[in-house]
Amino acid sequence: MKFATWAYPWDLLDEGVDDAVDRLNEIGIDEINLATNYHTVQAFLPHNPERRTFFADASAYFQPGEYADVEPVPNETMGDGDWLETIASELEDRDIALNSWTVGCHNSRLGMERPELTLTNAFGDDLAFGLCPSNPAVQQYLVDLVGDLDDRDTFDRIELETFDYFYGTGFGWHHDKFHARLGPLGEFLFGVCFCDHCRSNASDAGVNVEQARAACRDTVDAIVDGGLSRDVDVAGWLRDHHPVAAYLDVRERTLVDLFADIRSAVDAELGYYVGFLSPDTAWKHGADLERLAEHVDYYTVITYESSAGEAAAAMRTADYVTPEIPLHAGILPGHPEIHDEVTTRQVVDAVIDNGAERVSFYNYGLLPDRNLDWITSATEPYR
Repeated sequence: MKFATWAYPWDLLDEGVDDAVDRLNEIGIDEINLATNYHTVQAFLPHNPERRTFFADASAYFQPGEYADVEPVPNETMGDGDWLETIASELEDRDIALNSWTVGCHNSRLGMERPELTLTNAFGDDLAFGLCPSNPAVQQYLVDLVGDLDDRDTFDRIELETFDYFYGTGFGWHHDKFHARLGPLGEFLFGVCFCDHCRSNASDAGVNVEQARAACRDTVDAIVDGGLSRDVDVAGWLRDHHPVAAYLDVRERTLVDLFADIRSAVDAELGYYVGFLSPDTAWKHGADLERLAEHVDYYTVITYESSAGEAAAAMRTADYVTPEIPLHAGILPGHPEIHDEVTTRQVVDAVIDNGAERVSFYNYGLLPDRNLDWITSATEPYR
């Protein structure tokens, strides 16, 4: 059984890469999933020896190679340096694998600099937190990004986060304010993209785009006005609104084609994160997990759950939806999900018992020292 941890480059560098690896080895970690291209973040760092918080706009933690048009923006803190190169060189003689944790469409920096690349909702608003994967320039950017990382011959695996239609209101970002309760249906429909490229793709497939757009817009307004319950089931609503369902089917096909292009650019193992909502609702991100499985080597199921039963259920759901692809699991052994050592052990056991071939813990720099000790306890029986 392999165990990994997600990690930010500043935590490894502040602690010293050698010292960090020594500690990771002690707690049973075999692999580092290193943030290489990441969204805007302000992180609280409870055991970092140099600081207690780090803020970064959406950034790359390496110096980019050749890109056709859109390219990642290196983090300003690096200057002319390359944190990825520094960390990789210091890991060359260490017994720990390095993977690329790569964020794709969740990029508010590029979204604000290049609004023509962003999701555009049914009201015509640019949603700067998310780039639209229907846009050919965004598609090329994602292929270039993954190819650039793979060309470095640094990573055992490249893991993809938000290489899809980023969800709803953006999971909270930039001090957002919502004083109307949209509920699951309203939040989802608020974020469905109607940019020129999404509309053109759907129109070419015979979808009545204006009916679909009007239905999304009118339903969000009805929920806000109280004319429609915010608790309406999303899937049930779609069964009664065929133009919207057909519109969403088109973007699933678009994403499958994009993943095929990404696969052709990569020699490393390729993984995709699923289950930020639930594995059986990945379609909200435009992800047809059965078809995407043809172009990746495994899925990491994000089982950020508070009990072994919930984590096991998430794994079983993912296995039911995509029985042919290997499953890995992601666990958050800290606030707000897990608050003690026993539960950490139980959740790890549950995901392994339900088919996880590898477990990743979120996140080395964000967890207090005592939580890292919980990981030691959870991994010990499998070493």
